[in-house]
Amino acid sequence: MADELNPPVDPVEPATPTSAEPADPPAEPIADATPDPAELERLRAALAKANKEAEKNRLRLKEVDDAKLSEIEKAQRDAAEASQELASLRRDSLRQKVALDAGLPAKWVARLHGDDEGSLRADALEILADLNKPRIPAPDASQGARTSALSADDQLYESIYGKRKA
Repeated sequence: MADELNPPVDPVEPATPTSAEPADPPAEPIADATPDPAELERLRAALAKANKEAEKNRLRLKEVDDAKLSEIEKAQRDAAEASQELASLRRDSLRQKVALDAGLPAKWVARLHGDDEGSLRADALEILADLNKPRIPAPDASQGARTSALSADDQLYESIYGKRKA
């Protein structure tokens, strides 16, 4: 009975390393890193064609899936898609409303983060505070009173001994 629960196991030999050589030889460095314009255009055209075919295939797949579904399942799927789109539109609308109320520039609306109106409003006010910080311009050395170009040590020397002769 003990043999049935614990059958004998054949010992496994430890794996031995085969060789230190890599499986693939190292790739040769690319001699010319500038792409050929004709080759780039050919690749762009092939990519555009593949994208069009993929979109057609997606539409065909949806049609096949639709044929398999019952009318109730189709309606449920469409309702789920519509509710997701509605939720997305409501979030965008709320974000735009908060930005407009806070006086946030339109290009900053997408940067608002939050799940509810309060958190969106707090984020908008924080962004506005950062945008409206007064900026102190760097002083322009060519403007204002002129100071001596002498260092403090040179000024001390001149005050004791007078100006140096050239």
